[in-house]
Amino acid sequence: AACPSARPIFASAVEALVINQARASHILVDTEDMCDAMRTQVEGGMSFADIATTVSLCTSRTRGGFLGWFSVGMMAPEFEQACFDAEPGSLVKVSTNFGWHLIHVEAKRHHLVDMTPAQLRERMGVGDVGGMQFVDVRSPAEIEKVTIPGVQWINLPFNEYSEWGDKITAGEILDPSKETVVICHHGMRSSRTAQFMLQNGFQSVVSLLGGIDAYALEADPSIGQYQNEMKGEECSSCG
Repeated sequence: AACPSARPIFASAVEALVINQARASHILVDTEDMCDAMRTQVEGGMSFADIATTVSLCTSRTRGGFLGWFSVGMMAPEFEQACFDAEPGSLVKVSTNFGWHLIHVEAKRHHLVDMTPAQLRERMGVGDVGGMQFVDVRSPAEIEKVTIPGVQWINLPFNEYSEWGDKITAGEILDPSKETVVICHHGMRSSRTAQFMLQNGFQSVVSLLGGIDAYALEADPSIGQYQNEMKGEECSSCG
């Protein structure tokens, strides 16, 4: 189950090139009095993670309350505001419709989450891709139609998230320390996937702005374009 303070991971595409991000842990309880009591214990020297594991109502208790990096629009609005207003290292409390949260704000940053087709083409052209990893979240059928040559792509189909999501968070598939480029058809699925990766500890993730369709139009027309023919439920995520 998802953390009750978080909106669904794949709720919406990223619209801005630069977004605010915060990294935090939290303890979710029913009442303000309980939240104040937890704060007193933490300030008295008790481990935040141990308390979260013991009393938090959020599923993040299995990680000691750790939520990872998150961006604007990924958490309840009151929760986000409290985090972005606070200084790194501070404890803050806030009430949302889920209950009372004691939050340890660990860090904040501005992060580039989109790479333009021209930027990707330029880096590939000068060989500036060493140490990077490239992820394509399109379906295998889409990849057969069009792909970007010159690098090795790791295919993690967006609609098969249930099969690879836990492996990503466990660090079994990708290296969270490497710069990661994510692509799809039009940039929607890749933006959502980039958000998920950043929330789960990846240090540097960029989504290809406009997807492989924009890359074909703006950077390399030779690879061609295609139209998705998916129907029904799958069509809603064919970006």
